[in-house]
Amino acid sequence: MKPPKELVIECPVCEEETDHQILGGRVEGKKRIVLRSSVRCCECGHVHSVEIVEERPIDVPIIISWMGKSTRTKIGLLPSDEIRVNDEIFVNEDRTIVTSLESSGVRKRAAKASDITNIWAKKFDKVWVKISLEFHGKVYSKKILAIPEEEFEIGELFDLEGSTAAVTSIKVEGRTIKKGSAMAKDIVRLYARGVRK
Repeated sequence: MKPPKELVIECPVCEEETDHQILGGRVEGKKRIVLRSSVRCCECGHVHSVEIVEERPIDVPIIISWMGKSTRTKIGLLPSDEIRVNDEIFVNEDRTIVTSLESSGVRKRAAKASDITNIWAKKFDKVWVKISLEFHGKVYSKKILAIPEEEFEIGELFDLEGSTAAVTSIKVEGRTIKKGSAMAKDIVRLYARGVRK
């Protein structure tokens, strides 16, 4: 395995982390990556030897759900990385949120990557916001796609399937908001009233 061309490490002369050019050396190891090399500080030009030991990434199976479909792939993680339910992780540039973990046939809330046999996640670049819409005395169940950080505010008007609706309250985990706002990713259900144009 070839060493990288540059890395950021502490320079003994500058006494801070700086870019270093790798002058030679080798990378070896199976469970851990060991780099032994001479390096030159790009700030002061000082040449010194380094030995850097890092964990070798492992491939962990992940199942990503989106719009009723599931895709199997793998994600590279360090063995010591701890993954938790509700962690946000990027897989092939897709933003996802961890929904479940399996370790030795048991579902867990958190586990080290080396112990995980499967990660379940869902795409998180957009989320479904469930809506209870009251219109002409009837309540309709609706949903819309929103960016996770999109805020919905009490009293705010928004378009819903060609109609205008006003937010009356927002249910989040453990409470209902009557004033203020909440982000789409935190909303359990949004309550709204149809507005005549």
